[in-house]
Amino acid sequence: MFGLIAVILLRRAQALGLPAYDSAFFEQVVWNLGHGRGFSAPGFYPADFLSLHFSPLLALPAFLELAWPDPRLLILLHALALAVSAPAAFLFLRRLLAGQPRGDWVAAALAAPLPFWPELQESARAGFHTEALALPIVLLAAWAGLGGRRWLCSGLILAVLAAREDQVYAVAVVGLLLFFHGPSKRFGVAILATAAAWGLVTELVVMPGLRGAVVSQVDDYYRWLDTASLASLAAALLAPAGWIAFGGMVVAMAGLPLLRPGWLALALPPLGADLLSAHQPQPQLLFQYGQPLVVPLLVAGGLGASRLLGRGPVFWLPARRPEWPFQERRPAPRPWPPGWAIAGVALVPLLLGLAFGPLAHPLQPPSTAMERLLACTSRLPAGAPLAADDAAALPLSARPLLKLSTEAGPADFVLVDREGRVPAYIDTPRRQGVLAGLPAGGRRVLCDDGRFQLWSQAGG
Repeated sequence: MFGLIAVILLRRAQALGLPAYDSAFFEQVVWNLGHGRGFSAPGFYPADFLSLHFSPLLALPAFLELAWPDPRLLILLHALALAVSAPAAFLFLRRLLAGQPRGDWVAAALAAPLPFWPELQESARAGFHTEALALPIVLLAAWAGLGGRRWLCSGLILAVLAAREDQVYAVAVVGLLLFFHGPSKRFGVAILATAAAWGLVTELVVMPGLRGAVVSQVDDYYRWLDTASLASLAAALLAPAGWIAFGGMVVAMAGLPLLRPGWLALALPPLGADLLSAHQPQPQLLFQYGQPLVVPLLVAGGLGASRLLGRGPVFWLPARRPEWPFQERRPAPRPWPPGWAIAGVALVPLLLGLAFGPLAHPLQPPSTAMERLLACTSRLPAGAPLAADDAAALPLSARPLLKLSTEAGPADFVLVDREGRVPAYIDTPRRQGVLAGLPAGGRRVLCDDGRFQLWSQAGG
């Protein structure tokens, strides 16, 4: 699966098909961090990045980029994290189903298709997000905790918390699981307390202190709730797109989470946060926004499978002929589940992924867009501030300052992509106004190959 996701994303990057948000945004942070400039992406966000998303784990790709300074490294890490979530989920589910008949087989059937879930394919389509890095780590933490490996579990939990501030919820779910089903209730309580303390300190102290007077982008998503009516709240919470995506995730677990409704309910708080957001991809669980539901659903599904295997619905074979005339005929039990049921569990999410997954489309044909872009920008100084159109931003994001063309200032070089896609979050009239004013700003055209146009700073 790593090869498939990597090839698809690299083909899209080669064709300039990955949006600036969020791949170029994260590359800006990673590049600046690796060059001693801290967690910053001034062209996208004016304050310290950790005040927007508390993600110290970005130090890992920053270190790796010292050896290979290329934005595609983030794409490969993203693909690798989503791919290894399957073996991580297998280890976790096998530990959860230990001692159950055919528990290993059921764990494999539930875990192997995980990267093919439509919601995980949506996450892959995002290009890069630290939530993807956290997913296999939190599953391994749950595996280690259930196995009594406290020090390993604790180290993995800290790595998960360092991925992003909202990962405290996944850690709290693991803490609850360890409290009720782990070898030590005290250790489960410790994990829960760590998650709560981390969340409170980062959200109420650290992030506001780093942000200062700057308004977080996330605040815009929920500001409408201050004046929302009950009718508008109900309409948002009942929007069908998010519930359909959620239902698809339950079906991908063969409906097993429904057997443990209390644990399944743990997926409702992150679902509600998605549904109430004014950020349009989020209520539909597009891109990475469905990923916070994965851990609660895997826990509920694993416990549902444990309940099903434990009570053992029996499939009966034909009765044997008695050896003695008056011997009672008793049907011979067959262990649950039979092979066809295990195969069916694995087949459901595979079919869902192939039918509805965003990666289940033909591969992007080979493109020379990247080569043309790099050739046209060969005269661009490596450390120069650049304002670029969205489609062209990612390949040029390894620099101190990158912004979108709508934010171009006199000190910026400007790169225009006449054929690149313009996402919905781009203010199109503003972009057109900026581009129309370039000739009047005393700028020179440094390159124009018919698609890309590179303009100098104001005043030549």
